[in-house]
Amino acid sequence: MKNTFVRLITLMALLAARGLHAQATAVSSLADYTGPRYPGGPDSLRALVGRSTRQAGAAPAGHALVQFQLGPDGRPEKYALITPPGRATDPLAEAATNALRYLEVHMPAWQLSTPAPEATPGDKFSRINLVLDFAAPSTAQAYVYAEQQPVFGTLAQLVPSHHGRYMDEILADPIKRAQFQSSARGLVTFCQMQVRYPPEALRAHQQGTVYASFEISESGAIEQPEILGSVGRSLDVEVLRVLATLPAATAPAQLHGQPVRMRYVLPITFIIQ
Repeated sequence: MKNTFVRLITLMALLAARGLHAQATAVSSLADYTGPRYPGGPDSLRALVGRSTRQAGAAPAGHALVQFQLGPDGRPEKYALITPPGRATDPLAEAATNALRYLEVHMPAWQLSTPAPEATPGDKFSRINLVLDFAAPSTAQAYVYAEQQPVFGTLAQLVPSHHGRYMDEILADPIKRAQFQSSARGLVTFCQMQVRYPPEALRAHQQGTVYASFEISESGAIEQPEILGSVGRSLDVEVLRVLATLPAATAPAQLHGQPVRMRYVLPITFIIQ
């Protein structure tokens, strides 16, 4: 009887260990990229964006943001160009417009992903964001996505203590917590919880979406934070303040088994209620 009891305890411990291993494997795999994929992969996409800026003609150094959505067949549609604050009519905007036209002609259909359960048509997370860089050669530019996304392993620890029921459910579930720390949606949620509406923006009734951008280096450091789409200077300053509180990634993006530089574009929305 005693031997049977010992074997039972051993079996239960083995099953528990297997369960913990399976859970750890499931958590770690959440950093795998599951979004829409460009034919040929991230390298080919980066090369296409680079060609679009080279053929656009002379342009001052700077960045602009191209957005589009993917239709039911994976074909890009509803293109939009967003230029940095104060540069809507200068040579950068003209070059960005030329690059956008090139992308509209040469952009192929993408391989679609399975949309998130909460996603809706036109959801800001279902859009593709391409940053046009008119200074760096395409081979030096950050990737739009990679096989494995960066992981911000300490992000959940920085969530304010008054986060509420929504975050309680996320932080209590190991898988949801890992998802929060390795997705653009998690980063946006964190930033939205940190922003404070500037009084001058409230007085001026400024509201809308600020598009912020930054790169995660091969070491995980956050670099080159900037505003690509603005609805008011005080809101831009507030978003940059919040970006400065983001922790470095505990694991950088990976492509072909190697750490790579990746760019995030985060939509931070301000609404007067």
